[in-house]
Amino acid sequence: MWQAEFASSLQDADTPPPPFLRSPGGLQASRRFAVYRNNVYSSLVNNLYEGYPVVAKLVGEAFFKGMASCYVRAHLPQSPVMVFYGETFGDFIDDFAPASDLPYLGGVTRLEYARRLALHCADQRPLDSELLTAMPIEQLLDHYLTLHPSLQIVESDQPIYSIWLRNMPGMEHHEVPNQRETVLVRRLAQQVEEQLMPAGGVQFFAMIQSGHTLGQSAERIIDAGHEAQLSELIRIALQSSVQRSLSSTADPTAS
Repeated sequence: MWQAEFASSLQDADTPPPPFLRSPGGLQASRRFAVYRNNVYSSLVNNLYEGYPVVAKLVGEAFFKGMASCYVRAHLPQSPVMVFYGETFGDFIDDFAPASDLPYLGGVTRLEYARRLALHCADQRPLDSELLTAMPIEQLLDHYLTLHPSLQIVESDQPIYSIWLRNMPGMEHHEVPNQRETVLVRRLAQQVEEQLMPAGGVQFFAMIQSGHTLGQSAERIIDAGHEAQLSELIRIALQSSVQRSLSSTADPTAS
C-alpha cells in the first residue's frame, strides 16, 4: 500500500521520495519531501527529549538528541498516540555503542517510560481500606486481587532508582549504592509514585497477575526464602489493588 511505501521512504535520508509524490508541475517532489522528512525527525527527537528528562540530563542535550536521532531513523511510531512512542528506546540504548560506558542508562530510560505510562493510564478506585481492616487475614489470603492498571515493575542489575532519584530537584546528594534495584511504579491517585521493590517482589506480583490467590502467592515467596519481606509485599499489593477486585477462591471471576 502507498502508506507503507511512504513510511519506508521516511526512514532513510538517502531514499528518494515515493514516485507517486509530485509537485504541482508534475516533477518529483524531492525537496518538499526532504523538508517533511526532516520535520518528522525533529518532532520525534524533541518528543523523546521531553519524555526522558533524566536520561537527557545524564548525557547532555547534544548526546541525547544524537542518540535519539539514530533511534528515530530505525523506529518510527507504531501508534498515533505519541505518549506510547519510545517503548523500545531503553533496549536500543542498551545496544548503543557510544553509551556503552553507561550501563545504567537503558534501565533509567525504561523507568522513565514506565512513569509516563502510569501517568496516562486509566484511573480506578483502590480497595476500601475499611473492608480490608475488617477482614480476617485467613479470609483475605483466600482471595484474588486485580492490580491497578498503572502498576509496572522495572528490573535492572544497576541502581536505576537511586540514579533517577539523585537527578530530582533537591536530591543531588542522594547516595547511589553499588547494587541492582527493582522499582515498582504506580499511580493510585493523581500522583505517580515509585518505590524500591523488596526481594521476591517480582515473583510475588507475577503470581498475582497470573491468577493466583494472595495466599498462593505468599506461599511461593516463603518457599523462595523471602519470608522476611512477605508482610511488606502484601501491604504493597493491597495498596496497589483496585476497588471491587477482591474475589474468593470459590468464584475467581466474581466482582
